[in-house]
Amino acid sequence: MLAFAALVVPFVCASSASASEISCVEPAGAVTAFHAAFANGTLSLGRAKATGLSAKACGAVTGKTDAMALIVQPGDIEFRGVTVKLLFFSVPSTITVNAPLSGPFKPGPGFTSAEVSLKANLSASAKVFGYNCVVGPLAPTLTTGKSGALQGTTFTGSRKNGFTGIVVANDFVVTAIQRTKDCPWLIAKVANFLVGIPAAPGEASIRMEGSITTP
Repeated sequence: MLAFAALVVPFVCASSASASEISCVEPAGAVTAFHAAFANGTLSLGRAKATGLSAKACGAVTGKTDAMALIVQPGDIEFRGVTVKLLFFSVPSTITVNAPLSGPFKPGPGFTSAEVSLKANLSASAKVFGYNCVVGPLAPTLTTGKSGALQGTTFTGSRKNGFTGIVVANDFVVTAIQRTKDCPWLIAKVANFLVGIPAAPGEASIRMEGSITTP
């Protein structure tokens, strides 16, 4: 998802404060920081479908040339709310990032391309018959490579114009909605039936187009 950071290693930000429009605290010893934007995304969880998935983020590149990694703190990535289509219903939903996103990347020659696999920990919450129910946590690995039946696209571009690519995830499990004080047992059971969860790998997916720039 944030593989573009692999392409900005040649750059150094002026300061952690300038590294993001969100909050972006650059870790000590980081190689550089970056800004990313994602749009035209799709999300599928069982029979629940959403389009228009988008997010903004910033993060840091860490490590050495032969073992670099990306890291994005939960406070440094924000997903816009989406409307999930389920049968004849349209349900407003919110995606929450529960933990840092991180993973390795492999920059191409001259930092004009990069491959990445970024592990995420997300939850999706929605109002179901007036109750707030949560799906997750979900653990998709967002990759520029192949994931289940989906194929991502290597991030390519230039330092001057930025970089673009596509990340996908189609190999993660979707667990059943659990009963909570905000989501009673009967509501959770009905929601699980309508959505078609729990769902095995291959029955859920994420796809996002992205771009990255440097401060």
